[in-house]
Amino acid sequence: MFWIELIIVLAIIFLGVRIGGTFLAMAGGIGMFIMTFILHVAPSDPPITVILIMIAVICAAATMQACGGLDYLVKIAEKILRRNPRMITVLAPVVAYVFTFMCGTGHIVYSLLPVINEIAIETGVRPERPISASIVSSQQAITACPISAATVAVLAFMAEAAGYGSVNIFTLLLVCIPATLIGTVVCALAVIKKGKELADDPEFQARVAAGQIEDYTKTEKKERPATKEAKISVAIFLIAMAGIVLLGAVKPLVPTLADGNKLPLTTVIEIFMLVAAAMVLITKLDSDKVLDQPVFRTGMFAVVLAFGLCWLVNTFIGDQSSFITDNMSALTNQYPWIYIIAVFIVGAITTSQSSTTMIMVPIGIALGLPANIIVAGWIACSSNYFIPASGQCVAAIAFDSAGTTKIGKFVLNHSYMVPGLVCTVVSVAAALLLGSIIF
Repeated sequence: MFWIELIIVLAIIFLGVRIGGTFLAMAGGIGMFIMTFILHVAPSDPPITVILIMIAVICAAATMQACGGLDYLVKIAEKILRRNPRMITVLAPVVAYVFTFMCGTGHIVYSLLPVINEIAIETGVRPERPISASIVSSQQAITACPISAATVAVLAFMAEAAGYGSVNIFTLLLVCIPATLIGTVVCALAVIKKGKELADDPEFQARVAAGQIEDYTKTEKKERPATKEAKISVAIFLIAMAGIVLLGAVKPLVPTLADGNKLPLTTVIEIFMLVAAAMVLITKLDSDKVLDQPVFRTGMFAVVLAFGLCWLVNTFIGDQSSFITDNMSALTNQYPWIYIIAVFIVGAITTSQSSTTMIMVPIGIALGLPANIIVAGWIACSSNYFIPASGQCVAAIAFDSAGTTKIGKFVLNHSYMVPGLVCTVVSVAAALLLGSIIF
């Protein structure tokens, strides 16, 4: 029965990825129908805690976007990059990392790509270098952001599991932020001399000769001042994030309830994010506009994914927990790299950190793996660059007007492979080391 159920789960994931879009989220319902009505497997509870945290975070981030907060952050990024144009290859990935960390979504990199491309060409730097590293770093930062869908899922799963009391939002960030930042810097350095210089690149020179490359030095830039509402929304959002991390680090600050128990940190995240979303009262924003924001739409996809696909995976693990523990835990504990590589592969196939988290972290917990192995393996879920089919990878190629960011003839020999693998290997290795000390 273990192998039959595993094949069903893998088939559902494959079908969802093949069809794409929101079907990956809804495909979990097909799997649940087969498991319960045909195989008569008792369903596990849906991941309610994960779903509630996601909804609260999405509301806060979408409200900030509706207030103009994300546009304000992009303007700040452009100023930082223009002050240090010669450092664009190292600085752009770090800025992309910080912005994902602050906003909880890697999609903010779309707003940065035109700026990175423009500054690189202005300074004679091959755009492929900062663009490819920025795509990788913006995705890796998701596993360091306290409010990303993937992070809140990890926290919720491990909070509900026995034996992982050392993992909370503070200790998780204490491992993930340094590990992924180190990976970001090293991956940027790995591509600092990648490819030909623009002066020696025949394709770039042909585009210049054909008049296809815009002379950005002569382009008049119209800058619209940021509104007071945009600045307020960013400030409220960041204060809420800081408050969550502070309460995670200093337990005495967490309220004690009437029954004598401390308020769970997962509930703290939900409350703080909903309070941040209530910023509409201060900015006088029409709250209906929140529903139209891109962050809201992409975030709700992750919520449906957690409901459908994660419910299916949890049901499979719950039914086969004894088999998994008895037959596979010894192997993965002896060779933890097997689990880490499995997370990497699932991340590359699904191209989604949140879906990979919901599939693989419960499996790691069921296997009884040490906390540092689960967290380090989880960091490897940002492997959506490996098969360059994700929206970020495709968009970056379009934004590179010099034509230096490419997918090669053999598909896998693309611009993101070197910085991606370097970032993943370094980040995972650093997380393994830090996690063995902190957890």
